[in-house]
Amino acid sequence: MEKLLKWSIENSQNAGSDPDSQRQKAPNPEVLAQLFGQPDDAQLMRAAMDTILDPSVDIETKETAFDNLEMLVENLDNANNLESLDLWAPLIEQLVNPSPVVRKMACWVIGTAVQNNPKSQAALLMYPKAVPNLLRIASTDPSKEARLKAMYSLSSAIRNHASGYDSFKNAEGWQVLMSIIRQETQHKSDEQTKNVPDSQRHLYESDEDIRRRSIFLLAGILSTEPFEDKIEILRSLSAVPSLLELLHVEGSYSAIEKIVQILLVIAKSQAGFTREEKEGIRRGLLRAKKDGLLDLDETQNEGLTAEWRLLEQELNSAKRE
Repeated sequence: MEKLLKWSIENSQNAGSDPDSQRQKAPNPEVLAQLFGQPDDAQLMRAAMDTILDPSVDIETKETAFDNLEMLVENLDNANNLESLDLWAPLIEQLVNPSPVVRKMACWVIGTAVQNNPKSQAALLMYPKAVPNLLRIASTDPSKEARLKAMYSLSSAIRNHASGYDSFKNAEGWQVLMSIIRQETQHKSDEQTKNVPDSQRHLYESDEDIRRRSIFLLAGILSTEPFEDKIEILRSLSAVPSLLELLHVEGSYSAIEKIVQILLVIAKSQAGFTREEKEGIRRGLLRAKKDGLLDLDETQNEGLTAEWRLLEQELNSAKRE
């Protein structure tokens, strides 16, 4: 009230004499909110979580509460306040909620809160079950939409964050990604959805977007050092043959480009390729060319063509032979 009174007096005194009076600074919005009884962001965040946790509230209302919370944590300060407001723990608990809608929305809020936000990334990692649960949803959840949001959360949580990568690695994240890329987990979700009504089946069916998100995440992980340890893990999982096979079934140029980028990282490393891997890649490149994967015009993907040529050059080097 005191701040608002001061602002009112200053502006009434200057209104007649100051030519810039129309541009006087407005009062602090938080002060106005308190004065007129409007909730601030912290109160709105708590209210949203109260609605989410209320067992008497229907799913549609919970989804609206999640939407509100997600919009609030787009603000960096609000995202960082999740910890001080004790909201991280109940949010992470929703990853095991029986409702696929709630699991999906929880993944979405988590992904938004930690995206490009080292402080919130660190806060998330204080909860040991967070990354393993996200990996579980991404790989085996019967809801396609939940799996997509889980991939979004994982990517946001570990991008450019060493501790996030360590949590991913310790939770067997590499194995999970490769199983998704190979689609080894699809039969599990198929079994879980055999009794789903046809009207809801689109929410559960497998989607190539899941595999593509996995490829993008794999490329993102390999874009930061240390490279050698990551490359050895990929080799131990026989990733190169699986990635080559995808060149012939993947219909997205952006996904193909990511696969080529992954192969380039391996090629440029000190480890390089074994003789057998080089021969396999050469056969894969030849087969891909015959399939028309490089029939690109200037408006499609010049970068892919350039990276493909770089990969061919690396294959002709004597590294690791």
